[in-house]
Amino acid sequence: MEKTLILLLVVAILVAAYNYFRDKSDEDEADDGDAAPRSDMNNQQEPNMVGTDQTVKRNTRDFFLDTLTKIGCQYEIDEDNDTIIFAYQGEYFQVYARDESPFVTLYDTHWAHIELCDIDEFARLQKAINQSNINNSVITVYTIDKAGGNVDVHCKSVVLFIPELPSIADYLRLELGEFFRVHNSISAEMEKLRKAEQADS
Repeated sequence: MEKTLILLLVVAILVAAYNYFRDKSDEDEADDGDAAPRSDMNNQQEPNMVGTDQTVKRNTRDFFLDTLTKIGCQYEIDEDNDTIIFAYQGEYFQVYARDESPFVTLYDTHWAHIELCDIDEFARLQKAINQSNINNSVITVYTIDKAGGNVDVHCKSVVLFIPELPSIADYLRLELGEFFRVHNSISAEMEKLRKAEQADS
């Protein structure tokens, strides 16, 4: 059932993306058309077209904020880093939603850490992250905090976010749920590796 739902959402996203970029291409072709016979008309229309573009550019960020409100998430805007910060099911996310792009980037940073001096656990983490990145759309990376003596784990996802997508609130919930699924899969893979090592010893 879950795989069917994901497949349907993927198809819906592809259709919406196709329609979005097709309409965008049609607008660009109209802009590049022969303007000589209609220079006065073009001069009159240009301000409206710029206004329309600006509305579209604002919509990505505003549309994402509206959707966060719909799923019951309170948010803050970090003006210094130009990011949106919100909590979902106890986890804090950072989002880059640029006015000029129909895509948003979601980050879940520092959701896990291990001690840098634990070489065996670090090796398991690396293997689990590699396996996860093969199987999931949410990408996982680690960073090394030498001062703190820790290895920190982070996740990232880039998703299309436009009004043409159906059931946008469910779409966002599903994508956020993928982060938690990745958390669980990495933890499970590390536990699997521990048991395999114990069995071999």
